[in-house]
Amino acid sequence: MIRFEGVSKEYKTKKGVITKALKNVSFSLPEKGMIFILGKSGSGKSTLLNLLGGLDKPTEGEIFVQDRSMKKFRSKDYDYYRNTYLGFVFQEFYLLETYNVYDNIALALKLQKKKRVKENVAEVLKQVGLEGLE
Repeated sequence: MIRFEGVSKEYKTKKGVITKALKNVSFSLPEKGMIFILGKSGSGKSTLLNLLGGLDKPTEGEIFVQDRSMKKFRSKDYDYYRNTYLGFVFQEFYLLETYNVYDNIALALKLQKKKRVKENVAEVLKQVGLEGLE
């Protein structure tokens, strides 16, 4: 389970202006399932996702994964966390341009140490209605 406790995030511009992107956010995510984060532009969605993915650190508060604080994570812990606990669907396509569709999906599966890559690629494409576009 992933848990935010009193998480705040502030950004400071070069001119010293402070922007409060998140203020005292607390919530828990379930063990499994899809989560959708909705809100208008500037409401802190991207900031929340960057914190959730370990791409940024909170100004205040703590984020816990299976009751372990992300403050104690090392680089390899973040790698394991990102491959095991969450996945991102970016607004922009972050694919390796020199790879085809099959190779991009296969790479993600290999990083997760999945077996039967060929079958899993086919299943992923089927789930999103793109079968045959390897």
